[in-house]
Amino acid sequence: MTYSLHPGAEHDIANALDFYKEEAGLVVAGHFLEEFERVINLLIEYPDLGTPTVALVRSSWLPHSH
Repeated sequence: MTYSLHPGAEHDIANALDFYKEEAGLVVAGHFLEEFERVINLLIEYPDLGTPTVALVRSSWLPHSH
């Protein structure tokens, strides 16, 4: 399964990645991208994950793994 992001979300992710590269280095930026991809894959595997909220948008607290 694939996914798509809203253009605004793509912009936000790119900005965050640039920020982490500049402020914390490539290792931290890489960890950010790995975590983003981990969460995307989790949502692909479990599309009903989270709690339904307004307009059928889901929210959830995801545990951070190391």
